[in-house]
Amino acid sequence: MKSLDRNSLEEQTRLVSRYVAGDLSRSERSEFEAWLVASPELASEVEMERRLRRGIASAARRGWLKRSAPVDRGRERQWHAALAASVLVAIGLGLSVFLPRDDSPAPGINPVAAAVQRIASRTVRLGSVRGVDSVPDISLSLTDAPGELVIKPDVVVLTCEDGAIELECVGGHSPQVPQYAEYEMDLVNRRGATLAWRSSRQAPVARTQLEFTLRDPGSLNAGDYDLIVRGHSPEHEEVVARFWLHVE
Repeated sequence: MKSLDRNSLEEQTRLVSRYVAGDLSRSERSEFEAWLVASPELASEVEMERRLRRGIASAARRGWLKRSAPVDRGRERQWHAALAASVLVAIGLGLSVFLPRDDSPAPGINPVAAAVQRIASRTVRLGSVRGVDSVPDISLSLTDAPGELVIKPDVVVLTCEDGAIELECVGGHSPQVPQYAEYEMDLVNRRGATLAWRSSRQAPVARTQLEFTLRDPGSLNAGDYDLIVRGHSPEHEEVVARFWLHVE
């Protein structure tokens, strides 16, 4: 796909929106993704579009957003843009509690037993909105690596029955259907872009919950890795989130 000039910014924005919504044909998607790999600026725009949609959908699920009457499409787009910016700030602050953290033992558990549990398994929860770009989402030391690393990313977007990503579905109902039927996670070593591990595909539990288990993370080489979450449907697949794992 050719680079877009200044007069084609509107077309670029429309293509990004259609790609994130899954509205491109197979050939259009392949062409767009080839362009996406070669353009960091376009990749940033795609990521921002995803965050806007997730932020609005998350706010709607929490009941923060209500619409009582229909509005014309032009005004609705302006409303979405302004609202999405505000929602991103609110969601970013609200989801700060979901930044990577270890599950701490419950009160009353023997400290030695708790230490053994942490060594056997470590659980990390990741929010749909990343923290600081210069800081890894997960840091792992090979000297005390757990037997398994359980990763729970909050990246599932709920849609209407027809697959539309909206604040409100037909009849005033809130979105209830996961955007993709199945999700999987890849672990890619940034050095050489080699695949180190791929999970099996899984359907979200309770519509939005995912859990990926990496066995024996202590066998990894030291370095930086991308944790890539993909959504899969019969007609389409998409990278829905990307996280950073640092091993030392």
